[in-house]
Amino acid sequence: MGKMGFYRNSHDIFLYGLRAFRILLIFAPQIGYIHPDEYFQSVEVLAGKIFDVENSPPWEFNTTFPIRGMTIPYFTTGMSYIFLRDINKWSLEYLSLNVVTPYFLLMLPRFLVGLLSFLVDYCLYQICLNNNEKFKTRLIVLNTSFVILVFGSRTFSNSLEIIFFALLLYFVCESQTFSNELLRKKEYLKYRYDKSTTCIEKAKFHKLKLYLVSDTYTNGLLIATITIFGIFNRPTFIGFAVVPVFFWIYRGTGINRVSVLQFHSRIIFFALCCIPALIFNIIIDSFYYGYITWGEIGMLDVSINNFVVTPLNFIRYNAQSKNLAKHGLHPQYLHLLINIPLLFNILGISALHALGQYIYLFFRKQFHLLPSIRSIKMVMIMSFITPVLLLSVFPHQEARFIIPIVLPLVYLHGLNILPEMDKAVVRVPEYSLNEKSQTTTVKRTRYIYFKVWFALNLLLVVFFGFVHQGGIYSAINYLYKDIKYTSLDTEYHIITSHIYSLPESFLLQRNSNKLYYKDNVKYSVKKRVYLYEEGSKDLLLVVNNLEKLAQARDFLAINIKHSKKYKLYLLISSSRNIDLERILERKYIKFKKVDNFWPHISTEAFPDYTHYCFDIISIFFDNCESLSFLDYIRKILDLSQLTLYEFEYTKSTNETTLIR
Repeated sequence: MGKMGFYRNSHDIFLYGLRAFRILLIFAPQIGYIHPDEYFQSVEVLAGKIFDVENSPPWEFNTTFPIRGMTIPYFTTGMSYIFLRDINKWSLEYLSLNVVTPYFLLMLPRFLVGLLSFLVDYCLYQICLNNNEKFKTRLIVLNTSFVILVFGSRTFSNSLEIIFFALLLYFVCESQTFSNELLRKKEYLKYRYDKSTTCIEKAKFHKLKLYLVSDTYTNGLLIATITIFGIFNRPTFIGFAVVPVFFWIYRGTGINRVSVLQFHSRIIFFALCCIPALIFNIIIDSFYYGYITWGEIGMLDVSINNFVVTPLNFIRYNAQSKNLAKHGLHPQYLHLLINIPLLFNILGISALHALGQYIYLFFRKQFHLLPSIRSIKMVMIMSFITPVLLLSVFPHQEARFIIPIVLPLVYLHGLNILPEMDKAVVRVPEYSLNEKSQTTTVKRTRYIYFKVWFALNLLLVVFFGFVHQGGIYSAINYLYKDIKYTSLDTEYHIITSHIYSLPESFLLQRNSNKLYYKDNVKYSVKKRVYLYEEGSKDLLLVVNNLEKLAQARDFLAINIKHSKKYKLYLLISSSRNIDLERILERKYIKFKKVDNFWPHISTEAFPDYTHYCFDIISIFFDNCESLSFLDYIRKILDLSQLTLYEFEYTKSTNETTLIR
């Protein structure tokens, strides 16, 4: 086998390994917690409905003014939970094994989204293949991006937006390629027809022209359906869809062989194709939020008020700056200058550099050096920059809002990070005095960008996939088991501070707000677990609230007969432990550390490592022997944990103790 063959085979093996690693990360599982939306915009809502457990649906699902569509979450997260519920019935009956656990609640929806994310690979492969572009190293760059490895399997609406955008680009690019090829054939046949000297030849080429398949409405229904489902998944998809849809409508227009009437007919056709998907999503949302019922349909008591259009509500809500201010306001350059380099590092910087070059050429009026408006490259350039600029208009900007541009960026600049190996890449000029050394230099330098890209993305996978808020899943799993194996007369009061919200559904407690039926008898279950979020409040306020709660529960336990027992817990980032314990020493509270969950770093309570880092340096330069190097490392790791405390109220300060 030659060197080129070995190179290609090694790249194939590496690509398959990356895909296996992508699946492995889902089953691991990734315990990192990027943002509450990954739980509270789908998992928390649907777990509560399907398993009848306590849950905390966010305000977006308020039935009076819902702004989140339920079609896509239901057919992804919802279907995975329905499958788990049905499998659990079989498992309990034949194996006496309960598989409805926090692990499967976390993993199954991610597994489904992760499988769907391979559509992004397929779309990139097909776009390259249809345009005779190299695809192997582009696929490697895509599969080493932390955006795909981490976000690609999370239950964010943004993660599904990546898939919808990739599919939209694939069908639009396929239509564009087909139209370009058809135009070339038409121009060739016209040229041969005009040059023909006999009637027989003219008739021949005219007949061939009639056999050409029309491209006017190619993929129109698919593109319209993807666009509508993408908008109902997340209305910001309008910003991503506008360029591909425009290019689908515009393709071929401006050429002598394509009329303006054809342009307008495509607009009308696209609008008509949107109607079935639009009606389907509106009906699903209207049933889910209770705007319409089968009883009303049976009585023919249906009006326009029986339908809800969630994307319209979303736009109305976000159009008001005071509403965006509740979620945080950011400078409008954040996406372009900060979020792109943060998400895509070398790839993003390469894209911004290329964009600067295009702007320079445009103002120099060197239009012949710019990509053709009919080219796939122009579709990708505009599909990258337009969504970023449109989303930058809104002052609330989170990095995950622009993750769908990963496919255009990889297509445009993936070869800058890892070029395909071919003779053109390693060719050395004939006048070279030292051919061997120059060839070696090319082979070495061509991998530098990829090594940096790979290292940075690996660090981001570790941080966002496992470290960032990583103790929360482990703590939830611990609490689930503790509650499960503790007597039913024990109440749990769980306070959280300086961490993200706990997904209550993962504790798998039966819904206390629902009436159950057994043997024609109605009954309800009493609430057993209470969650209290303190956010990033001052620790003194947190402890005061904790003390009041402990005092109240203690009073009820003493003065009310047959009162339930209780457990009072606090979950807090370990970086705040020292300050917390100093305050607790002055309070009438007995407390102990129950457990630590590692790794965990909360950006809301980022650990101060500077003191220990300086001490480590002093070990090497000042011969400090008070603590060993490993001891300092252990102290640094201790700051990167989530700590679970248990509390009891006492009547005197003498009883206040700390149990190590």
